[in-house]
Amino acid sequence: MGSMSYKDYNGLEAELYDVFRGGDELDEIGFYCGVAADKGGKCLDLGCGTGRVLIPLAQQGINITGLDASQFMVEECRARVSAEGLSADILHDDMRTFDLGRSFDLVMLPGATFQLIEERQDAMNALQRVRDHLLPDGVMLMSLFIPYYEIVNESLDGVWRLERDESIGDEGERALCHVCADLDRCEQVMDMRQRFEIIDKNGITVRSEVKRSRLRWYGKYELELLLASAGFQSVEILGDFGDEEAGDGHAAMAVFAK
Repeated sequence: MGSMSYKDYNGLEAELYDVFRGGDELDEIGFYCGVAADKGGKCLDLGCGTGRVLIPLAQQGINITGLDASQFMVEECRARVSAEGLSADILHDDMRTFDLGRSFDLVMLPGATFQLIEERQDAMNALQRVRDHLLPDGVMLMSLFIPYYEIVNESLDGVWRLERDESIGDEGERALCHVCADLDRCEQVMDMRQRFEIIDKNGITVRSEVKRSRLRWYGKYELELLLASAGFQSVEILGDFGDEEAGDGHAAMAVFAK
């Protein structure tokens, strides 16, 4: 099986995941909630993480199952589901190879989860696993982003920059995330290093950790060909979780396939 960064989140990166992923400027969560409510039936959240999308869906009464490759994330999601008084099956598995023995009306991959698969054959395997878990009228919905800013600004390659600075706790501590990215524009792969830090009220670093991710980005027509090769018959790609077809200027794509 090829190498990939379908991440096993752990350590400080995992602990600060919700701090840095808490924003939802494009209302991705609301978009998924609306689609799931309209579709009804059983839903599978691949790369569910700590439940960023899964918990709002469960709160709506959606029959939702979560799956994640990170044991830390699975345990955290289970704890949060329980704390909310909700019910959802949260599984530790790999989306390239999972076989749950049941089918779903909606399989979703929010938060650019699919782009963490670096190898093209692994990506194809994951899509085929999704297709095989869909009911006859089932739909796959996934989110992808295109790093336009990084692609255009080659001067940013290899340069560390502060991406996030958030207040945490009640003792004046702050969480920082510095990012350094190198882009292979031919292969469409972003090699990203992130330095996570917690600093105390005096500005002294008390914890620090560097993690690496590799993310692949896709163009619209490339996606259509990939999905057709994986056996999907119909594809619709919307921009920024709105009603318009994806095009230039959109930062994110919502991809429907069946």
